[in-house]
Amino acid sequence: MPPSVSRRTVLWAVVVLTALNLLDYFDRYIVASVNTLIKQDLGLSDKAFGFLGSAFFLVYLASAPVFGYLGDRYGRRNFMFLGAALWSLATSLAFWVTTYPALVVARGLVGLGEASFGTLAPAYLADMLPLPQRGRVLGIFYTTIPVGAALAYYFGGQVGAAWGWRWAFLLAGLPGLITAGLVYTLPDPAAGSVGQTSDPHSVGRTQLQGIIELFRIPTFVRVTIGYGFLTFALGGLAFWMPHFLEVDKGLSLKEANLLMALVTTVAGGLGTLAGGFGGDWLFRRTPKGHLLVSGLGVALALPFGALTIVAKEPWLYQTSLFIAVFFLFLNPGLLTTLIVSVAGPARRATAVALNIIIIHFIGDMPSPFLIGWLSDLAGLAWGVSLAMVALTISAVILLSGLRGVAADLKEEVAG
Repeated sequence: MPPSVSRRTVLWAVVVLTALNLLDYFDRYIVASVNTLIKQDLGLSDKAFGFLGSAFFLVYLASAPVFGYLGDRYGRRNFMFLGAALWSLATSLAFWVTTYPALVVARGLVGLGEASFGTLAPAYLADMLPLPQRGRVLGIFYTTIPVGAALAYYFGGQVGAAWGWRWAFLLAGLPGLITAGLVYTLPDPAAGSVGQTSDPHSVGRTQLQGIIELFRIPTFVRVTIGYGFLTFALGGLAFWMPHFLEVDKGLSLKEANLLMALVTTVAGGLGTLAGGFGGDWLFRRTPKGHLLVSGLGVALALPFGALTIVAKEPWLYQTSLFIAVFFLFLNPGLLTTLIVSVAGPARRATAVALNIIIIHFIGDMPSPFLIGWLSDLAGLAWGVSLAMVALTISAVILLSGLRGVAADLKEEVAG
């Protein structure tokens, strides 16, 4: 992006893309908010419903690298607009769906559109910003994750209960269709001006070498795999928890989604802030600070997550759910900080892209389907308990990296 871009233009880009990212996660989780209604209407098993989430991420993972290449070579703005328009249109088109295969296709198209926007929007913002400002701006951009999910739970619960699940999808997609056009109010750098070299074969060799080098960094490997199992739990619980609160705790559709909206917004928001400030405070005293807060956060979430599953008294499972979500949301920002720090300046973009692919492949691509499959076999309580198994593995892997993290961060700390 040219250095002549004004501060007002940068601010407008942040507003537009952050608003679209909010709608991205709103449309992603709207399906979870009307779980019961879809299953009843289409006669689905838990396994079949869970595959709706897995189908989304299958398409998302397959197409994200393609859009990354296309955006770098031909410019980001057009593909961001097409992605936002496609996922919004696909969300609304579910209003007319009458069969399960058609709904799978619709959710796959949502994944295709979100892969385009989700891959290119952070890179576009980074193009516009000097390095010292990128962290705080991208932090604002990503705070939309818990807020978008919470809005989906609340909106879907209210509209679904009043008018049916199809109306929830139709109305959810409309804001994105309107907002997508604002992308064309943003400046468009020359195609191929970002991160290009004159020899595409050289680019391929450099990227491959960077990937190999990243896998030689123990902290990168442990954090990425541990983050993957954490994503398994977060993605699976986000997809199934509203339905679990209905089936196991006896809440209505509206009550379950309202509880999830409140917990995700308040506990998730507070956890994200506490993790960032707490991790930085501890890091000033030991290079193990970020990883220690992350690993302990996952470990401390475990007993409260388990108590949420087995408790029957409302005050107990609601309090446990709040505390578990708080501890789980200590982690994403800190784990991403570790990824980009151990990778070094020359490999940060490659590290982030590789991390995204691996954590979704391990995490929220299989977890909705596997939880639904186990639910059909043994009940939904056993299904969501898979998330506790994933959290146990995540905590062990993350904490096992404490011994080597100082050495892997040595060059970054010295710089």
